[in-house]
Amino acid sequence: MRTALHVRVPNKISARGIGSLSFSTKLSSRPKQEMVHRHTAFAMANASLSCPCPEKPLVSIQKRSFQVERAFPQYSVVGESSLLSLKPIMPKFKSVSNDAVSLQQKGRLLFEFSPANGGNQPGWKWDEKIGFALSVEEIGLLISQLPHYGVTLTRKVGGDQSNGFNGGSYNLVSSSSNETIDKVLTAQPGDGATIIFRVDYMKDGVGGQIPPAAATNETSTAAPLEVMVEAGEWEVMLSIFKESIPYLLGWNKMMSIGVENALQNRDD
Repeated sequence: MRTALHVRVPNKISARGIGSLSFSTKLSSRPKQEMVHRHTAFAMANASLSCPCPEKPLVSIQKRSFQVERAFPQYSVVGESSLLSLKPIMPKFKSVSNDAVSLQQKGRLLFEFSPANGGNQPGWKWDEKIGFALSVEEIGLLISQLPHYGVTLTRKVGGDQSNGFNGGSYNLVSSSSNETIDKVLTAQPGDGATIIFRVDYMKDGVGGQIPPAAATNETSTAAPLEVMVEAGEWEVMLSIFKESIPYLLGWNKMMSIGVENALQNRDD
């Protein structure tokens, strides 16, 4: 005695997943109880296919919470043979009492020139980059003069100087070496409302000089470096200049603290 089991599968699958399966059995002379057990076991094995329970997500995504404590703002302009990057050097504060601070050192805006690798190699020679940090007053000078008038800024570089990122030694001259070179940053208006930024090492007005070995990490082939800034890029830089000055002076933060303190000590 044989039993024919027919399974009908729907032609379309529902949007909720696999559709329900319906079963029909044609019984012969087998005992009815045995066929009921077989049908029950088969239905239980496939109960999940026809379960009317609410659909649950297959994957549970858990968001990771974290606190941001550091950031590295930067804006870069790509030139034909160099990359110009603007990076802030944050101000320094000092405690004047248990609950008060004041500005110890104003921040600066670092101009960083990096030469291209050259040839068919993409990228930049980061180990040969030249940095030039601008004070807030020099930033104001660029805002007031460019793009109509050119600007030239110089730094004295001595034998034991550091070209580090903190910008603390850009205005100092070495006391242990008589050999000093001028690091010169120029910004000159170009054609079509462009501005050409150029950095070079000069001695007695002659550029292309080799900086003292102990002063920087650059090689002799690094200078001069220049980048032509288009009109649209200059507008972005101009906006960064204006927005950065209050932060580099610590003005925004200390004004916020000062106003909050004034509100707490108000006369009611």
